[in-house]
Amino acid sequence: MAKDIEGGPLRFRFSRRGVLVSCLLLLALFVIRPQARRLRGRISQSISQGLGKRVEIGAAHLRFLPRPGFELKNVVIHDDLEFGAEPLLRSPEVTAWLRVTPLLRGRLEISRLSLTDASLNLTRGPQGPWNIQDLLERTSRFAAAPRASKKSRPQFPYIEAVGTRINLKIESEKTHFALTNAEFALWQDSENTWGMRLRAQPIRTDANLTDTGKINVSGTWRRASSPAEAPLQFVFQWKQAQIGQISKLVYGTDLGWRGEWAVSGTIAGTPERLRVTADTTIDDFRRFDVFGGGNLRLLAHCGAEYRSAQQTLSDVDCNGPAGAGLLELKGSASGSRLSSYRISVLATKIPARNLLSVARHTRKNIPDDLNASGQFSATVSLHHDEGSQPPEFDLNGEIQNLQLASSETGSPLTVGTVPFSMAKVPKAHGRAAKSAPALEIGPANVAMNRPAPLQVRASLSRAGYQISMHGDSGIKRLLQAANMLHIPVPAVVADGSSTLELELVGDWSGVRPTRPTGTIQLRSASARVAGLNAPLQITSATLVLDQDYIHVQNLSASAAQATWHGSMQLSRPCSTPGACRTQFNLRAGEVSSAALNAFFNPKAGKQSWYNFFSPGANPVPYLLQARAEGKIAIDKLALGRAECTHFAGDLELAAGKLTLSHAKGEIWGGTATADLKADFLSRPPAYSGSGGLETVSLSKLAELMRDEWIAGSGAATYEFKSAGWTLQELIESADLNAGFAITDGDFPHVVLTSTAGAVRGSDFSGQILLRKGRFSLDEAKLASSDGVYRVSGTASLGGVLNLVIAGENTPVYNVTGTLTDPRVSKVAAAAAQASLKP
Repeated sequence: MAKDIEGGPLRFRFSRRGVLVSCLLLLALFVIRPQARRLRGRISQSISQGLGKRVEIGAAHLRFLPRPGFELKNVVIHDDLEFGAEPLLRSPEVTAWLRVTPLLRGRLEISRLSLTDASLNLTRGPQGPWNIQDLLERTSRFAAAPRASKKSRPQFPYIEAVGTRINLKIESEKTHFALTNAEFALWQDSENTWGMRLRAQPIRTDANLTDTGKINVSGTWRRASSPAEAPLQFVFQWKQAQIGQISKLVYGTDLGWRGEWAVSGTIAGTPERLRVTADTTIDDFRRFDVFGGGNLRLLAHCGAEYRSAQQTLSDVDCNGPAGAGLLELKGSASGSRLSSYRISVLATKIPARNLLSVARHTRKNIPDDLNASGQFSATVSLHHDEGSQPPEFDLNGEIQNLQLASSETGSPLTVGTVPFSMAKVPKAHGRAAKSAPALEIGPANVAMNRPAPLQVRASLSRAGYQISMHGDSGIKRLLQAANMLHIPVPAVVADGSSTLELELVGDWSGVRPTRPTGTIQLRSASARVAGLNAPLQITSATLVLDQDYIHVQNLSASAAQATWHGSMQLSRPCSTPGACRTQFNLRAGEVSSAALNAFFNPKAGKQSWYNFFSPGANPVPYLLQARAEGKIAIDKLALGRAECTHFAGDLELAAGKLTLSHAKGEIWGGTATADLKADFLSRPPAYSGSGGLETVSLSKLAELMRDEWIAGSGAATYEFKSAGWTLQELIESADLNAGFAITDGDFPHVVLTSTAGAVRGSDFSGQILLRKGRFSLDEAKLASSDGVYRVSGTASLGGVLNLVIAGENTPVYNVTGTLTDPRVSKVAAAAAQASLKP
């Protein structure tokens, strides 16, 4: 018992030491990697036998745990010379695991190859086959595991790789396409079955791509008497791809489409005869510059059979739902690169609202409230034989019961049946140019509130579109249709009849604004412009539309109780008054200032005409926004009881600032000129101007006052400025400085003495001022047969006088009373001067 007790600690110490030694040994087996220079050749030979390719290894290290193997550096698997000088595969680090049973028998046999950061070149040779085909064909000669027979047979190693780049080559040249971040594996499932899987991201080496998605491929193939008859089955998936990046991957440029693309399917059969099925989905399909409109999802299911020996693709059948309708594609192809083909596409009863949804996601500026009803059906056939040019193309179809509606139209716009067909491409002869195919739509007869419908045609091609229309249309319906289709038109409410000859040409980019061009004949039209108190009545006019202007020719219109003739030019677009630049040349026979006041002032009966320009007079004052310039001529302009004939001038309205320049007319038997300015943006509105009168008849001026208080011939020059909201404010703030001259003047109501007659003067001239509502004269000179008089004093706007007339060596006279009933009295000079002081 004592020995056992004494020996216990010893045995315990030995056991603990044994465990420690065992742990250190295991750790050493994990960590230590002794070089295996002598075995490097045998390793290369073993891998070469398994792959059938020449293999080079830069360095080899033994590895004991977790199972025996080697760590290989700079492994290169060479390719056949027909595929170029570059190797099939290159990897800086490879782990080669050994099969234990052959190792115990003294043979090196690789069971697994694990590659890191490898580079794999998939090359298509000059005769067509790929370099990977030889490797796959070689697998048909390997067994899955040793049989009961003692004779050993080589076994295919399990190959796996991470962080791999797969390059695609055509003979000795690399293409722009590659797979990166690839993970793949190749193995033998059983004696007659092999498997593989691949996960990678496609890239283009000459472009910076980010959202090309992930490709997943997995499948199996079985042993057969020949590689072409080997049964195979693969499953593939490509998801999380952005179609703009996919288009850049395929074509080298972004075609401008957006959406998330996913495709999945199967490939089954034999390399000689493959059956392919695929399901494709695009979510949120749209153009890059189109936003809104909801999520548009496109779906398609496809199937086809490919025969490699005959190079034929047959039984192609794709279909996708479109609302309650169906879109189908059927056909076949053959020849090198499938250059000979026969394809037909059938669209059956696709709702027009689905077509509108596609248009809304592929074209900007389609109104959100635009709705469409009807059914679309079409048949497309495409035929091409190898060596012939160009392909034969046929398209025929129609949209039945088409109606368009929006909040702008009120009642729907009925189009009815719209036929369409594709124009065939003529074959070129010699150097004759080839014309691009175009989709011809119409003619369609559109009801536009006239006895006869408006006829519309359209031609669509890859370059753009061309739409033409001719016939009669109601103007109101025409404006509604333009607003519904988002075509810019002036902001007016109009009705009447018109005859159209219009064309709309544009491209699909949407960069250049699309505007209709052509002519519009207006007849018996009425247009209400925001801010004007009465509608414009257009008897007739011709509108010539080009890309930048609307030219109004042969205009005959009624406004402000007058008939106007002339021409106008409006800049395009002209959706608001501020966006327009209007030029005009107008003439009227007879115009009344009172009628102009009523036309421009919506509250003419309650306020002065100039209040129309006031920001407080209208929520959106038209004349505060409009921009126009041109010439105006009026044969007879009625100014109250006065008449100005042959009036003409240059008028400019620029966002609330009105300028009348070089104005000239005949009034009171003489000539009047004026340059006037009005600023309706200032608060209160400000006015200024200058002008003159020449050889006017003062007796005609007196007739307006119904009293012959003056006669003779007069002339004047003046300058003035004023500001105010009302007439009273304008008068009180007026500052007028005028110089006048009266020849052969006669003042029948002014008699200085009882023995003398009425005052007459061969010349009466001076300066007259108007300030604070009162006229004032200072030292005006009146030359008469009795001598020269100096006239000073004041006169109110109501005609109340307070004048002093003084001559040389004559008494001083004070004239009071009114213009029509003056009173003359003799006063002392000192008293007269005192009465004239303010």
